[in-house]
Amino acid sequence: MTTTPTPTPAPASTRGPTSALTGTGPLLRLALRADRWRIVVWALAVAWLTVVSVQSYDDLFGTPELLASRATLISSPAATAMAGPGYGLDDYTLGALVANELALWVMIPVAIMAVLAVTRHLRQPEEDGRLELVRSAPVGAAAPVVAGLLAAAVGVLAVGATTFVGLLTTDLDPAGSALMCASVVVVALVLAGASAVASQLAGHARAASSLGMAAIGVAFVLRAVGDVRGPQSTSVWTWLSPFGWSQATAPYTENRWWPLAIGLVATTVSVAVAFALAGRRDLGRGLLHERPGRATGRLRGVVGLTWRRQRTSILSWAAAVVLCGALVGLLADAITDFVADQPTFDELFGAGDPTASAFALYSVFLGVLAFAYATTAVGAVHAEEVSGRGATLLALPVQRTRWLGAQVGLAAVAAAVMLLVAGLVMGLTAAASLGDTSRIAPLVGAAAVTIPGVLCVLGVAVLVLGLVPRAFVVVWAYVAYVGVMAMFGDILPDGADAGSPFTYLPALPADPMSWPPVVACTLVALVAVALGLAAFRRRDLQA
Repeated sequence: MTTTPTPTPAPASTRGPTSALTGTGPLLRLALRADRWRIVVWALAVAWLTVVSVQSYDDLFGTPELLASRATLISSPAATAMAGPGYGLDDYTLGALVANELALWVMIPVAIMAVLAVTRHLRQPEEDGRLELVRSAPVGAAAPVVAGLLAAAVGVLAVGATTFVGLLTTDLDPAGSALMCASVVVVALVLAGASAVASQLAGHARAASSLGMAAIGVAFVLRAVGDVRGPQSTSVWTWLSPFGWSQATAPYTENRWWPLAIGLVATTVSVAVAFALAGRRDLGRGLLHERPGRATGRLRGVVGLTWRRQRTSILSWAAAVVLCGALVGLLADAITDFVADQPTFDELFGAGDPTASAFALYSVFLGVLAFAYATTAVGAVHAEEVSGRGATLLALPVQRTRWLGAQVGLAAVAAAVMLLVAGLVMGLTAAASLGDTSRIAPLVGAAAVTIPGVLCVLGVAVLVLGLVPRAFVVVWAYVAYVGVMAMFGDILPDGADAGSPFTYLPALPADPMSWPPVVACTLVALVAVALGLAAFRRRDLQA
């Protein structure tokens, strides 16, 4: 007689029930560990540049008469579009000057940092396969999203807190400094929430980053249009922008905290939407699927493949740069009228045509946007390498220098073309606004002369990618430095802007053309790119 063995029941799992947030703590610690040096670099760079700018403003405009003259300048439409709504102009103090002229340019880089951090934590792990590995452990479905958003928020708060501590060393009112830093934090959180939504919609991390950057550009344009149409946040256009909400707090003058509540509500809503969308999409896919259909066209080598992959990002950045150029041109008539009504405006800009000086500053701003795009393009190459997709392509008969050179070359050409088109549009709209076609050629030249500066920043990015790719975050710190120096170098201590290529380029159309610095900057850019390509060919690939 035989007996059938009784199957032994499997031991009960020792794991408890897995909730949607299980594993959030360990994932957050991992994300903060990965971002620790990025956060330190961003916090110290933003705080240092802010404090140095405040001290320079105090040295340059230390008397009531100089502050009153500065208030006259800031009340112009051109300055309002680039600075802010103009609170406290009747009794212009150092605090009002900082809030009107500096706060926006602290908000923008911190917002960029937040957008890149959210995309890096929410979509990059999906593309390189890390998230699939993480989800094989007892980790809740929402834990990676929550951990990524909290890591970005911690980084933003660290920058805000470090900047506040730095401002305590100045003569500014601590209450106003606390409000300004809180405004910087809130606008970054709002755009981080928008980036979280974009990360669920876009099919790739690169596209999500482009959408987040586009959100920053749209918010800037809405605020600029609103502040020109209605000073002191009286236009509805201002209240459509998170920059408008944060600047409506009016630090150091009215000290209003309530506009920040709008930003916090918007952040909460966008995060909730991101969570809802995250539960509706497949891993590694976006809700905005690529349209299926018959393949058309031909991929002509690495350049064609690079264009196919980056064209959405290129066209998005080009649209933002050209739109800003058009906006500047449309303001030409208002700038000219203001200069005619304010004779002291000539003294504030120095010798020469003050209108031309204003256009020179705006042209540099277009250059800042262009080299921000170029840096994101090189950052995309770094992401391709880290994810392993670059190694897959390089396993084919494709040389490293050809692969990287094609992407760098496309970024350089795209940045140059978008600047030239923006300069042409700026010239055409200025000519239409002023009824003077002689403005077209000088404004095209003003945009064109910034191209060597853009190429220098691109060269630095390629050099860092080739030599020390793990330190690529330093490139973004350099981008922030060059951007601040390009816009505020004249008010900072002597020598502070020595590392910015725009310091040496002629400020057209206000200054006469000078070819030696243009040629020198171009040669520096070419050497940096060549060294970066050579280093990339010799080093090991990251994975």
